[in-house]
Amino acid sequence: MNKLEIQDPKVASKIIAANAENEKRKAELGFLGKFFGSGDNVRLYIVGTIALFVLLIALVYTLTPETYRSPGFGLKELWTLVVLPVESTIIGYLIGSRSKDSGG
Repeated sequence: MNKLEIQDPKVASKIIAANAENEKRKAELGFLGKFFGSGDNVRLYIVGTIALFVLLIALVYTLTPETYRSPGFGLKELWTLVVLPVESTIIGYLIGSRSKDSGG
């Protein structure tokens, strides 16, 4: 690692404190924290990831040839029983959490 010589002890102590705080924060975050981060937008990132994951699975299942799909679970069931309820719930959660955060 590159060495940086700092003559001012106040600056050096601030750098050491910032590095220690950064290491402490990394240790507290854990695996999901490293992936999603921390702060106010974590909920948005998690819910967005779930929404994209559900849509990706639905897209793959939709594009799968009919011979490989389950005969008892067609596209109508996928979209009406899984995708639309999940996505509408996510949208409702996001709208509700935004209005609660703004104090309204």
